[in-house]
Amino acid sequence: MKKLILTALVAVSALTANAQAWMGGSLGLNIRDYENPLESQTDIKIAPEIGYSLNDNWDIAVALSYANTKNLNGLKDANLTTYAIEPYARYTFAKTGIASFFVDGGVGIGASKPKGGDSVSTFYVGVQPGVKVALSDKVCLVTKLGKLGYTSVEDTYSEFGFGVDNSAINFGLYFAL
Repeated sequence: MKKLILTALVAVSALTANAQAWMGGSLGLNIRDYENPLESQTDIKIAPEIGYSLNDNWDIAVALSYANTKNLNGLKDANLTTYAIEPYARYTFAKTGIASFFVDGGVGIGASKPKGGDSVSTFYVGVQPGVKVALSDKVCLVTKLGKLGYTSVEDTYSEFGFGVDNSAINFGLYFAL
């Protein structure tokens, strides 16, 4: 048993010896104004992340996200809260100066609960392109634009699609540990 534990520790140490840990995440706010008699919709999303850079091209990470929508589709008190865990792998395919271009591939599993309703499970699988800009040796600005993927919300809807628009842009900061 001691040999097995020692072997596992050596293997984990070897895998993480060249890995650089980072943490960060994104914060989003979107306000949509509807014409009368509808209310303004407000979306807030917080998604902290932690990850490892395995080498110059590959990262693995996980994000925990919390999102809240107030007055969904302009309907007063139609509020929706969503929680999710979103592990992903990132492949960096090009670098120029301080900018790196990447694509994230991942899955998301979570739950959404409308105000006064029952919770439903959510599932996402897809890819997202993005750009990482090194502001210093320890700080990076990251933006992701669009997505190609499949989303399913239990007993509500499922969709497959590709989208590049301002509702699919997010910004984040990463800090090397």
